[in-house]
Amino acid sequence: MMWMGNSLSSLRYAAIMLCFCCDSALAKGTGSRSIPTMSYERPVAIQANGKTITLGDHAVTRCHDWDQDGDLDLLVGGGDGRLWLYRNNGTSRKARFQEKELLVAGDRDRWGTSYTGLVLVNLVGNELPDLVVCHSGDQVTIHQNTGTARTPRFTETGLDFQVQESCQGRFDVADWDGDGRRDLVTGSFGGKLVWYRNQGQAGMPQFGQGEPFFDITLAYNSHPRILDFNQDGRLDMLLGVNWGTVSLYSNTGTEKKPSLGKSRLFQWPDGTNLNIRNQNGDDTTPELADLDGDGVLDLISGGKNGQLFFMRGVGFSSRVEDFQELLAQHSKNLGQVLRDNAAVRRQVFGSLSALQADLAGGLIPRLSREQLFGELALLANQYPDVLRRSRFDLEAGPHLPLLAGQYWVVLLESLPDSASNRTRVADALDFQAGYRRLLVDLGVLFIDNDTATPEHLAAMHRLMMAMPRASWDVEMITAAGWLGPAIKTQKIRARTGINIFALPLGHPENSFAGDAPRPGITDVYLICLAHELAHNMLDTVGRQTRPELFERKFEGLAQAAGPEVVYRSPGSRGIDFEATRKKFQEIGAWDGNQASWNAAWVSYFKGKEEFDRAYTRGNIQFFLNAPQEAFATLANQYFADSQLMLDFCKVRWDAGHHSNINQFLLIADYLSEGTNKVRFYVLRPGGDLKVAPVRLTRDRQGRITRVQSQDSTANFDYQEGSLVTGFRRNPISR
Repeated sequence: MMWMGNSLSSLRYAAIMLCFCCDSALAKGTGSRSIPTMSYERPVAIQANGKTITLGDHAVTRCHDWDQDGDLDLLVGGGDGRLWLYRNNGTSRKARFQEKELLVAGDRDRWGTSYTGLVLVNLVGNELPDLVVCHSGDQVTIHQNTGTARTPRFTETGLDFQVQESCQGRFDVADWDGDGRRDLVTGSFGGKLVWYRNQGQAGMPQFGQGEPFFDITLAYNSHPRILDFNQDGRLDMLLGVNWGTVSLYSNTGTEKKPSLGKSRLFQWPDGTNLNIRNQNGDDTTPELADLDGDGVLDLISGGKNGQLFFMRGVGFSSRVEDFQELLAQHSKNLGQVLRDNAAVRRQVFGSLSALQADLAGGLIPRLSREQLFGELALLANQYPDVLRRSRFDLEAGPHLPLLAGQYWVVLLESLPDSASNRTRVADALDFQAGYRRLLVDLGVLFIDNDTATPEHLAAMHRLMMAMPRASWDVEMITAAGWLGPAIKTQKIRARTGINIFALPLGHPENSFAGDAPRPGITDVYLICLAHELAHNMLDTVGRQTRPELFERKFEGLAQAAGPEVVYRSPGSRGIDFEATRKKFQEIGAWDGNQASWNAAWVSYFKGKEEFDRAYTRGNIQFFLNAPQEAFATLANQYFADSQLMLDFCKVRWDAGHHSNINQFLLIADYLSEGTNKVRFYVLRPGGDLKVAPVRLTRDRQGRITRVQSQDSTANFDYQEGSLVTGFRRNPISR
């Protein structure tokens, strides 16, 4: 199929045609596959027979074509143990719900007296969807469908399974591990999520002991929905909670080995976080279906007050149209309007941030992305004064550099990442010189209101090109200090980004402690860049590519903290403070009074050499409290002077501080990308950078046993585990 022209109508046509070319996965009975979105219009109460649906106590809803007539009906679990059906006697494009009917299983018309959830899915017997009810008593009951596709009928006696405490209707059914058997995932009042693996046979489910579901606990009233949200063949999770929000956890793993990434919140059209607590009175229960037949999935939710709400999904073509209209309406004085009119500002940024959210979530079809790029790129020609790179007057138009930056991000993310596509973006935006090299060579948008000097840009490019590109994934760098005060309230949304200090090039800093064998003077501006990039390394990229190193970071923190600080297993689950408090009390470091715990925690570490020198850059307590800094801080020394960092660790080792060398090996191993080669760096004020190759030797377990540089050979011994037990260093004579 070929899309002709660059008009918005062709973009919308492309989206709609793609929508109707696929099998349905999310809106059964519609005969189409609707496009997901992160953006929804404000809630409207759903009516039946012309009256607002009100069940009184609680409501959980599902959309299903109950009678196979081509439109979606509503199935609702109430707060009193009863289930209800609202038939849709309208059309697939205009729902019209009738008066509720009581759902029964044989003669059973009630499942306890509390919150109740349901889903229709085949689990037993034939291929017809069965009635699965999660109800009071923390039970899930499966009632077999013995009727027909058009006239479901369920057995009164069902299969009962016990689930976690305080589940009460908060659940979903899906084949989470890709073994062909549908599992249970339950939420709870306290927010804990539990996965019950189906260990039975086809038609005979048997659910095992519950397992923590990625240790996700989001209080309160966690309602999971398991579905392939971005339609990439992997199951994702939506999570509704007490506070009126809906979070998306995208699957970054595989079909058989799923892994959930960082959550992202659904949005209103103005880019603010979707929240319906004022409407539903708590307890968001998300369901997705295309109820208005426009090809975009809508959000339906019940809640504590027993009402149901419809939130129309806003497709990406509508967002482009909104942005175009707003630019045309305010093009002559856009800077002033954005400064003085908060409503317009929310609309403008909301349209772009919604596009970015859909792009980042993989929700815009591949063929439509090229069309989207064409539409957006035309706007840069039409409005070059506000959308192309330039130096903006921050007093007259404080939001203009932020608007331009958000537009650049959307344009960049609309195309698959490649050097040729980055060149197209640079051409469309008229990026020149250092800004262009950062974008084309590295895929990085530097947003600084055109304040950095050519020397800044050249030094940034030189340092980042010297780092292994696969070790970090950053597409946007901001210098907030050069963007003015508006950035405090108006953020730029990107798939990945960091912020660095707005400083002159050449300002010196010693990155090493006083007991280092010599000073390690580096450039503050550039070492800040290295530090922020390192935040994106092990804790973001490495968490997926080198999970064993991610866990080793916590093993190293535990070593530096000593045996009285107890970590959970695995260490990435954090400190077990209950066990730690017990240890502190046993050694007399805490009196057992909860009110004095924080003071005891601080006092235990403060001013003690063993803890001041347990980490290469400061007292270990700081990194126990802020583990996200534990790897990033290593970059301040490694990129300032790698050889000096190794020498420094030997000084500390000889003084009895054995944890530092494991910190050095952690960052060296990560930057080696698992090979037997790594680079050593020396970064001086002004951006002078020297890079030298270094050879690594590993044992059969992949542990580094030798680091051979131009200046020394360091050898390491291990017993069990990944922590060094012996360290010998031989300087090379010159």
